Amino acid sequence: MELRLKPDEKRIVELLGRSGAMTPSEIAVQLLMPPSKTLDTLEQLERSGYIVLRDTPTSPDGKLVILTSEVHEKIRQQVRI
Repeated sequence: MELRLKPDEKRIVELLGRSGAMTPSEIAVQLLMPPSKTLDTLEQLERSGYIVLRDTPTSPDGKLVILTSEVHEKIRQQVRI
């Protein structure tokens, strides 16, 4: 799987690769992205199969963003090189 990402998508994927699961609000704050742009980008990443948006009652957002195992492994391989 080759990661073909737009700049904002890449920033989110790299952040999740470093930090693990996060809420959409946490991602927006960390990357200084407007919440609406963050959500649009997350929805695109989910449609492309890079992330999973899981419902969670413990988050004010109601969602948790997680890299798919395939993308997480790809990032791990790239870091090893």
